[in-house]
Amino acid sequence: MDYEFSRNSFDDSYRIVFSMGHEAIGRWLFDEVGTELSHVEQYVEALAQLENEQQWRGHTFTLTANKDEVVVMANAMLQTPSDEAQATLSAQALTFYDQESCAACGYDDFMEMLSAYRDFIIRYGRR
Repeated sequence: MDYEFSRNSFDDSYRIVFSMGHEAIGRWLFDEVGTELSHVEQYVEALAQLENEQQWRGHTFTLTANKDEVVVMANAMLQTPSDEAQATLSAQALTFYDQESCAACGYDDFMEMLSAYRDFIIRYGRR
């Protein structure tokens, strides 16, 4: 899993980019965690103390983790679409949607990424 965090010094905006197949993790980080150091640290602490599978449901994404794997899934994917809505989705569109809305990685890789993001926020956080 490759990722990049950057900050535009002109307008103080942040950019989070993840490799193909892991885009949902970047979206979760941006949408659910944001740039508040305390939010990042809450997840680092909770995941470090993880004993069993645990789930955190946010506004847009749900994070499910155990000591082996972390899965980020859009809340919309957790709902069963109506028969009519399902019939209108093509297999190609659904595959594209899934790639942008669901991602998984190893627990250790996820913790390493959160640590790197925490360091980024400490270094470039809003002043």
